Amino acid sequence: MRHARSFLLAGVLVLSAAGGARAQEAVEHHVTLYSRAGGQVYLSEARTTGGLGGGVGVRDTLGERLILQADLSYLMMLGNVGVLRLGAGLQRPGTYTPAVLLTLSTFFGDRLAFLSPAHPTPVGNAALALGVSLAPVRFTHQGFQVSVLELGVGVGSDLPGLGLSYQLGLLEIGTTF
Repeated sequence: MRHARSFLLAGVLVLSAAGGARAQEAVEHHVTLYSRAGGQVYLSEARTTGGLGGGVGVRDTLGERLILQADLSYLMMLGNVGVLRLGAGLQRPGTYTPAVLLTLSTFFGDRLAFLSPAHPTPVGNAALALGVSLAPVRFTHQGFQVSVLELGVGVGSDLPGLGLSYQLGLLEIGTTF
């Protein structure tokens, strides 16, 4: 009986160690540095900001499916605008890796301000927009990523009232290490 308990305990320890190793393999991180080009705009009754430009970012892919990313872009057209975008989403594993992301974008810098009875003074803070981005033409091969098209839409609040954010990513190129 005593030996049976020892064998049972040893078996449980071996199985739990094997399960822990599998769990660590499933949560493998792939960090990608990328650059992007495209446009983003925020429109509301109180302000308009955004433009065309490019940026750089970092993405962490957990287990080939979950994506966490942050990027900073410089846009020009409606002045000089910076956009900090944070995102989390899912991608398809493999070579063809389309993705969908939930994003939070912060627009800061120049803007066109509009005065109205609801907004008698210019809005002074950064514009925030929560949205969804789709990257349907995205590929990953041997540590390189290319995305040719990314479309996004979001909603922000310029109390009172709402703002809309539109995003068009034309090209994104990254390398994983």
